[in-house]
Amino acid sequence: MKHLSIVFVALATSFVACNQAELLAQSSKNNVPLSSASADRWQIRWDRSDDFNGDGVDWRKWNRSPENFGAWVWDNESNVAVSSGILQITMRRLPAPVVKGGRAPTPYTSGMLKSHVTGTYGYYEARLKGAPLFPGVCPSFWLYSKIDDSIVAEGETRYSEVDIVELTQRGDRVEGNERIADCNLHAILSNGKPGMPGRHWQRPNDERFKAEQANEVRLPFDPRDDFHTYGCEITPETITWFIDGKAIGQKQNRHWHREMNVALSLGLRPPYSTYTIKGFVPSEVEVTDEFPTTMEVDYVRVWERVK
Repeated sequence: MKHLSIVFVALATSFVACNQAELLAQSSKNNVPLSSASADRWQIRWDRSDDFNGDGVDWRKWNRSPENFGAWVWDNESNVAVSSGILQITMRRLPAPVVKGGRAPTPYTSGMLKSHVTGTYGYYEARLKGAPLFPGVCPSFWLYSKIDDSIVAEGETRYSEVDIVELTQRGDRVEGNERIADCNLHAILSNGKPGMPGRHWQRPNDERFKAEQANEVRLPFDPRDDFHTYGCEITPETITWFIDGKAIGQKQNRHWHREMNVALSLGLRPPYSTYTIKGFVPSEVEVTDEFPTTMEVDYVRVWERVK
Protein backbone atom coordinates (compact mmCIF):
# COMPACT_ATOMS: atom_id res chain seq x y z
CA MET A 1 0.00 0.00 0.00
CA LYS A 2 1.30 3.45 -0.87
CA HIS A 3 2.33 5.80 1.90
CA LEU A 4 0.09 8.86 1.75
CA SER A 5 1.00 12.25 3.18
CA ILE A 6 -2.14 14.40 2.93
CA VAL A 7 -5.07 12.55 1.46
CA PHE A 8 -8.01 14.16 -0.28
CA VAL A 9 -10.13 11.14 -1.12
CA ALA A 10 -13.24 11.44 -3.27
CA LEU A 11 -14.35 7.94 -2.31
CA ALA A 12 -16.44 6.25 -4.98
CA THR A 13 -20.20 5.72 -4.79
CA SER A 14 -19.62 1.97 -4.55
CA PHE A 15 -17.68 2.60 -1.35
CA VAL A 16 -20.90 3.82 0.28
CA ALA A 17 -23.28 1.44 -1.46
CA CYS A 18 -21.60 -1.73 -0.19
CA ASN A 19 -21.27 -0.19 3.25
CA GLN A 20 -24.82 -0.85 4.48
CA ALA A 21 -24.74 -4.61 4.03
CA GLU A 22 -21.29 -4.85 5.55
CA LEU A 23 -22.28 -2.82 8.60
CA LEU A 24 -25.27 -5.06 9.25
CA ALA A 25 -22.90 -8.03 9.16
CA GLN A 26 -21.16 -6.78 12.31
CA SER A 27 -22.61 -8.77 15.20
CA SER A 28 -21.63 -10.95 18.14
CA LYS A 29 -21.45 -13.85 15.67
CA ASN A 30 -19.09 -11.99 13.36
CA ASN A 31 -16.55 -10.31 15.61
CA VAL A 32 -13.94 -9.40 13.03
CA PRO A 33 -12.87 -5.99 11.65
CA LEU A 34 -15.04 -4.66 8.84
CA SER A 35 -12.05 -4.64 6.47
CA SER A 36 -10.88 -8.14 7.41
CA ALA A 37 -9.96 -10.60 4.65
CA SER A 38 -11.25 -14.15 4.93
CA ALA A 39 -7.77 -15.49 5.72
CA ASP A 40 -7.22 -13.09 8.64
CA ARG A 41 -7.41 -14.47 12.17
CA TRP A 42 -8.39 -12.15 15.00
CA GLN A 43 -9.00 -12.28 18.73
CA ILE A 44 -11.34 -9.64 20.12
CA ARG A 45 -10.24 -7.86 23.29
CA TRP A 46 -13.42 -7.24 25.29
CA ASP A 47 -11.50 -5.36 27.98
CA ARG A 48 -11.36 -2.43 25.50
CA SER A 49 -14.45 -3.26 23.39
CA ASP A 50 -18.10 -2.41 24.05
CA ASP A 51 -21.40 -2.90 22.22
CA PHE A 52 -23.20 -0.61 24.72
CA ASN A 53 -26.06 -3.07 25.10
CA GLY A 54 -26.45 -2.63 28.87
CA ASP A 55 -28.54 -0.18 30.89
CA GLY A 56 -25.60 2.19 31.29
CA VAL A 57 -21.87 2.64 30.81
CA ASP A 58 -19.74 -0.25 32.06
CA TRP A 59 -17.35 1.69 34.31
CA ARG A 60 -15.32 -1.46 34.84
CA LYS A 61 -14.01 -0.84 31.30
CA TRP A 62 -14.10 2.95 31.17
CA ASN A 63 -12.65 5.69 33.35
CA ARG A 64 -15.45 7.57 35.10
CA SER A 65 -13.33 10.71 35.67
CA PRO A 66 -10.60 11.09 33.01
CA GLU A 67 -8.02 13.87 33.25
CA ASN A 68 -9.16 17.28 31.98
CA PHE A 69 -7.61 19.34 29.19
CA GLY A 70 -8.76 21.89 26.65
CA ALA A 71 -11.49 24.55 26.74
CA TRP A 72 -13.99 22.23 28.41
CA VAL A 73 -14.42 19.95 31.43
CA TRP A 74 -15.11 16.22 31.25
CA ASP A 75 -18.30 15.50 33.23
CA ASN A 76 -19.26 11.92 32.45
CA GLU A 77 -22.00 11.84 35.07
CA SER A 78 -23.96 14.52 33.17
CA ASN A 79 -22.81 14.02 29.58
CA VAL A 80 -22.43 10.28 28.94
CA ALA A 81 -25.40 7.91 28.63
CA VAL A 82 -26.42 4.64 26.99
CA SER A 83 -29.83 4.21 25.37
CA SER A 84 -31.13 1.38 23.14
CA GLY A 85 -27.62 0.06 22.50
CA ILE A 86 -26.18 3.48 21.59
CA LEU A 87 -23.61 5.48 23.54
CA GLN A 88 -24.42 9.20 23.66
CA ILE A 89 -21.72 11.80 24.42
CA THR A 90 -22.97 15.38 24.84
CA MET A 91 -21.31 18.81 24.88
CA ARG A 92 -23.15 21.41 26.99
CA ARG A 93 -22.76 25.11 27.67
CA LEU A 94 -23.62 25.96 31.26
CA PRO A 95 -25.05 29.32 32.43
CA ALA A 96 -21.89 29.97 34.47
CA PRO A 97 -18.26 28.83 34.12
CA VAL A 98 -17.01 25.85 36.09
CA VAL A 99 -13.53 25.24 37.47
CA LYS A 100 -12.05 21.76 37.80
CA GLY A 101 -8.55 20.46 38.31
CA GLY A 102 -6.99 23.92 38.64
CA ARG A 103 -7.76 24.85 35.03
CA ALA A 104 -9.13 28.18 33.81
CA PRO A 105 -12.90 28.65 34.21
CA THR A 106 -15.02 27.42 31.29
CA PRO A 107 -18.78 27.14 30.76
CA TYR A 108 -18.41 24.05 28.54
CA THR A 109 -18.67 20.46 29.74
CA SER A 110 -18.52 17.27 27.71
CA GLY A 111 -17.88 13.55 28.02
CA MET A 112 -15.16 11.04 27.22
CA LEU A 113 -14.84 7.31 27.55
CA LYS A 114 -11.23 6.34 28.24
CA SER A 115 -10.37 2.68 28.68
CA HIS A 116 -8.72 1.45 31.85
CA VAL A 117 -6.74 -1.14 29.87
CA THR A 118 -4.00 -0.09 27.46
CA GLY A 119 -2.50 -1.69 24.37
CA THR A 120 -0.48 -0.91 21.28
CA TYR A 121 -0.66 -3.15 18.22
CA GLY A 122 -3.98 -4.36 16.84
CA TYR A 123 -7.09 -3.27 14.97
CA TYR A 124 -9.32 -0.56 16.45
CA GLU A 125 -12.81 0.10 15.10
CA ALA A 126 -15.87 2.16 16.07
CA ARG A 127 -19.20 2.80 14.38
CA LEU A 128 -20.31 6.33 15.16
CA LYS A 129 -22.41 9.28 14.08
CA GLY A 130 -21.17 12.86 14.33
CA ALA A 131 -22.81 15.59 16.41
CA PRO A 132 -25.29 17.87 14.57
CA LEU A 133 -23.45 21.12 15.43
CA PHE A 134 -20.99 22.39 12.80
CA PRO A 135 -18.69 24.12 13.27
CA GLY A 136 -17.92 23.97 16.96
CA VAL A 137 -17.36 20.41 18.16
CA CYS A 138 -15.17 17.47 17.17
CA PRO A 139 -16.44 13.88 17.61
CA SER A 140 -13.29 11.79 18.03
CA PHE A 141 -12.13 8.17 18.25
CA TRP A 142 -8.48 8.03 19.28
CA LEU A 143 -5.68 6.37 21.23
CA TYR A 144 -3.19 8.06 23.54
CA SER A 145 -0.48 7.16 26.02
CA LYS A 146 0.78 8.71 29.22
CA ILE A 147 3.49 11.36 28.89
CA ASP A 148 6.68 9.98 30.42
CA ASP A 149 8.95 12.92 31.18
CA SER A 150 11.46 10.60 32.87
CA ILE A 151 12.64 9.57 29.39
CA VAL A 152 15.67 11.77 28.74
CA ALA A 153 17.55 10.06 25.89
CA GLU A 154 17.33 12.39 22.90
CA GLY A 155 14.89 11.22 20.23
CA GLU A 156 13.11 8.68 22.45
CA THR A 157 9.29 8.75 22.45
CA ARG A 158 7.61 10.17 25.55
CA TYR A 159 4.05 10.24 24.17
CA SER A 160 2.15 8.45 21.38
CA GLU A 161 -1.25 9.50 20.00
CA VAL A 162 -3.15 7.96 17.09
CA ASP A 163 -6.25 9.85 15.94
CA ILE A 164 -8.33 7.16 14.27
CA VAL A 165 -10.78 9.88 13.26
CA GLU A 166 -11.58 13.47 14.21
CA LEU A 167 -14.73 14.85 12.55
CA THR A 168 -16.09 18.32 11.69
CA GLN A 169 -13.31 20.27 13.37
CA ARG A 170 -12.82 22.97 10.72
CA GLY A 171 -13.77 26.31 12.25
CA ASP A 172 -15.74 27.87 9.42
CA ARG A 173 -18.82 27.25 7.31
CA VAL A 174 -17.11 26.85 3.96
CA GLU A 175 -19.22 24.42 1.96
CA GLY A 176 -17.77 20.93 2.14
CA ASN A 177 -15.72 21.47 5.30
CA GLU A 178 -18.21 19.44 7.31
CA ARG A 179 -17.05 16.43 5.25
CA ILE A 180 -13.38 16.71 6.17
CA ALA A 181 -12.10 13.98 8.50
CA ASP A 182 -8.66 14.01 10.10
CA CYS A 183 -6.78 10.75 10.68
CA ASN A 184 -3.53 11.94 12.22
CA LEU A 185 -0.58 11.15 14.45
CA HIS A 186 0.91 13.11 17.35
CA ALA A 187 4.08 12.41 19.32
CA ILE A 188 6.33 13.91 21.97
CA LEU A 189 10.02 13.08 21.68
CA SER A 190 12.73 13.87 24.20
CA ASN A 191 15.12 16.69 23.27
CA GLY A 192 17.63 15.47 25.85
CA LYS A 193 16.44 17.60 28.77
CA PRO A 194 14.55 16.22 31.79
CA GLY A 195 10.97 17.16 32.65
CA MET A 196 8.60 19.37 30.63
CA PRO A 197 11.41 21.49 29.07
CA GLY A 198 12.54 18.30 27.37
CA ARG A 199 9.33 17.81 25.39
CA HIS A 200 9.61 18.10 21.60
CA TRP A 201 6.13 17.96 20.08
CA GLN A 202 5.64 16.55 16.58
CA ARG A 203 2.19 17.64 15.41
CA PRO A 204 0.51 16.85 12.07
CA ASN A 205 -0.25 20.52 11.33
CA ASP A 206 3.46 21.36 11.49
CA GLU A 207 4.84 21.53 7.94
CA ARG A 208 7.91 19.55 9.06
CA PHE A 209 5.79 16.53 10.01
CA LYS A 210 2.74 16.63 7.69
CA ALA A 211 4.10 14.03 5.28
CA GLU A 212 4.72 11.55 8.10
CA GLN A 213 1.75 12.29 10.33
CA ALA A 214 -1.24 13.90 8.53
CA ASN A 215 -4.14 12.35 6.61
CA GLU A 216 -6.89 14.78 5.59
CA VAL A 217 -9.81 12.92 4.07
CA ARG A 218 -12.73 14.47 2.19
CA LEU A 219 -15.65 12.12 2.83
CA PRO A 220 -18.35 11.30 0.23
CA PHE A 221 -20.97 11.74 2.98
CA ASP A 222 -21.86 14.13 5.78
CA PRO A 223 -20.73 12.30 8.97
CA ARG A 224 -23.51 13.98 10.95
CA ASP A 225 -26.27 12.32 8.95
CA ASP A 226 -25.70 8.63 9.70
CA PHE A 227 -23.46 6.04 11.33
CA HIS A 228 -20.19 5.09 9.63
CA THR A 229 -17.34 2.83 10.65
CA TYR A 230 -13.87 4.21 11.35
CA GLY A 231 -10.92 1.87 11.90
CA CYS A 232 -7.17 1.70 12.22
CA GLU A 233 -4.65 -1.14 12.27
CA ILE A 234 -1.37 -0.53 14.11
CA THR A 235 1.56 -2.85 13.53
CA PRO A 236 5.24 -2.42 14.48
CA GLU A 237 5.90 -1.29 10.90
CA THR A 238 2.82 0.65 9.73
CA ILE A 239 -0.37 2.46 10.75
CA THR A 240 -3.30 2.09 8.33
CA TRP A 241 -6.65 3.91 8.52
CA PHE A 242 -10.00 2.62 7.25
CA ILE A 243 -13.42 4.22 6.69
CA ASP A 244 -16.36 1.87 6.15
CA GLY A 245 -13.89 -0.98 5.64
CA LYS A 246 -11.85 0.75 2.90
CA ALA A 247 -8.21 1.78 3.43
CA ILE A 248 -7.77 5.57 3.12
CA GLY A 249 -4.20 6.17 4.32
CA GLN A 250 -1.06 4.59 5.70
CA LYS A 251 2.05 5.87 7.53
CA GLN A 252 5.28 4.31 8.70
CA ASN A 253 5.16 3.55 12.43
CA ARG A 254 8.14 5.51 13.73
CA HIS A 255 7.02 6.68 17.20
CA TRP A 256 3.75 4.93 18.02
CA HIS A 257 4.87 1.97 20.07
CA ARG A 258 3.81 3.05 23.56
CA GLU A 259 0.89 1.54 25.50
CA MET A 260 -2.22 3.61 24.70
CA ASN A 261 -5.75 3.98 26.10
CA VAL A 262 -8.79 3.84 23.82
CA ALA A 263 -10.84 7.08 23.87
CA LEU A 264 -14.18 8.29 22.50
CA SER A 265 -14.77 11.99 23.08
CA LEU A 266 -16.49 15.20 22.00
CA GLY A 267 -14.16 18.20 22.11
CA LEU A 268 -14.81 21.92 21.62
CA ARG A 269 -13.55 23.63 18.47
CA PRO A 270 -13.71 27.09 16.81
CA PRO A 271 -15.60 29.36 16.86
CA TYR A 272 -16.30 28.44 20.50
CA SER A 273 -12.65 27.80 21.30
CA THR A 274 -9.31 29.11 20.07
CA TYR A 275 -6.15 27.07 19.67
CA THR A 276 -3.08 28.51 21.43
CA ILE A 277 0.34 27.17 22.34
CA LYS A 278 -1.24 25.94 25.58
CA GLY A 279 -4.06 24.15 23.73
CA PHE A 280 -7.71 25.10 23.21
CA VAL A 281 -9.13 27.97 25.31
CA PRO A 282 -12.76 29.25 25.32
CA SER A 283 -13.61 32.02 22.86
CA GLU A 284 -15.83 35.05 23.51
CA VAL A 285 -18.66 34.03 21.21
CA GLU A 286 -22.35 34.76 21.53
CA VAL A 287 -24.15 31.45 21.96
CA THR A 288 -27.85 30.99 21.25
CA ASP A 289 -29.38 27.54 20.87
CA GLU A 290 -26.46 25.48 19.47
CA PHE A 291 -25.96 23.52 22.69
CA PRO A 292 -26.34 20.82 23.86
CA THR A 293 -25.15 18.69 20.94
CA THR A 294 -24.55 14.93 20.96
CA MET A 295 -22.44 12.35 19.10
CA GLU A 296 -23.53 8.70 19.06
CA VAL A 297 -21.54 5.45 19.09
CA ASP A 298 -22.94 2.03 18.16
CA TYR A 299 -19.87 0.04 19.21
CA VAL A 300 -16.12 0.18 19.74
CA ARG A 301 -14.01 -2.95 19.26
CA VAL A 302 -10.36 -3.90 19.56
CA TRP A 303 -8.77 -6.98 18.02
CA GLU A 304 -5.32 -8.50 18.03
CA ARG A 305 -4.03 -10.73 15.28
CA VAL A 306 -3.74 -14.43 16.10
CA LYS A 307 -0.37 -15.73 14.99
